[in-house]
Amino acid sequence: MNRMVRAASIAGSYELNAPVQLDVHWRSVASLAADPGPWRELARSALEPNVFLEPAFAGAAARHLADGEVGAVVVRAGACLVGLLPGRVEGVSQGRPVPTFVAWTHPFAPFSTPLVDRRMAADVVAALLEYLPKLPGSPRLALFPLLAEQGPVARLMAAHLARAGRAPHRLAPHQRAGLVPGPDAATAASPKRLKELRRQRRQLMAAGDFSHRLAESAAAIAPALAAYFDVEAAGWKGRSGSAAKHDLSAARFVTEAVSTLAAERKARIDLLKLDGATIAATITLYSGDRAWFWKTGFDEAYARFSPGVQIALDLTEALAANENLTLVDSCAVADHPMIDRLWSGRIAMADWLVPLEGGPSFVAGIAAERARRAIILSLKALWRAWAPVTRARAAVAGLPYRLWSSAFRR
Repeated sequence: MNRMVRAASIAGSYELNAPVQLDVHWRSVASLAADPGPWRELARSALEPNVFLEPAFAGAAARHLADGEVGAVVVRAGACLVGLLPGRVEGVSQGRPVPTFVAWTHPFAPFSTPLVDRRMAADVVAALLEYLPKLPGSPRLALFPLLAEQGPVARLMAAHLARAGRAPHRLAPHQRAGLVPGPDAATAASPKRLKELRRQRRQLMAAGDFSHRLAESAAAIAPALAAYFDVEAAGWKGRSGSAAKHDLSAARFVTEAVSTLAAERKARIDLLKLDGATIAATITLYSGDRAWFWKTGFDEAYARFSPGVQIALDLTEALAANENLTLVDSCAVADHPMIDRLWSGRIAMADWLVPLEGGPSFVAGIAAERARRAIILSLKALWRAWAPVTRARAAVAGLPYRLWSSAFRR
């Protein structure tokens, strides 16, 4: 397709053979969130949904989690928002000697696929990629962490690059568990395991007033979130200092994001209760025809009854029967010891390093990114080795372990 670029350093327009013109700009996520209507429309019409780029979620993350202002490449067709790619340009100070646009992900958002209007998806993807080198900092590469490799947006990206004789470089390829709802959806757990889980559930029912509670309305979400925060803080995340309840910014983010999504009927919280106490909780998020099994926690005092697996089984049954869903993403790491044994579906994930121009910068960028990741892995190994010692020292000093160690973690 013949495409004429008329671009300044921070703005551009793309004229297509079709009677539509795409205007591309760089905006702050905060300014976009101030008028979320067009953003919601884009999320509704997205070729590949991404709940982490819903305005309710991304706006809350930008307010409470971001280290500095988060920007986004936005594509418009007339008054309509038809493309959105948040991220930032990183350079030497971030360990990237070749300037690189890094699509926005964070520990609460394990998916970087941009929002692209399905009605003009190929042109929007092309406009996004062609615009990136014009950003301040002149990136020569783009990094898309945790991209769904077989998703329609990734395929369009690969096709656009191929037309220019280029291809993405895949880093950290892996499979994560997914569920395809429908009448044929079934748990991957063995008959022996299911029999044992049924036995444990009977024991829970005999132990007291046992129930499964579902919170979906805006009014029900607040107390359900409080129950989730409590059960998460009572487990290993609480002991390590990473529970949201112990982090004011994280707690505010989760509360705002989930509450706002629930008001749009895009969130649910499931709770297992025993004699009024929450023993397991999950948070599931929705966008378009997709769902994300986002958060889960359980009370370790009841570990012998497998409450985390019990609630995951309940949720699996509910999601599998939802006729509006085509895919549920587990958000889990590869080879997760719980969900991989329940869901047989797999989603191919990888970090894509994309060349924005030809020449040696791509080769240099690949080498630099590999070296950067090797250093990070070494530092993480060192941190794990020292963590028990530093935790003990912090306790002796009377300091919160999470605060004491935050500088080293960065």
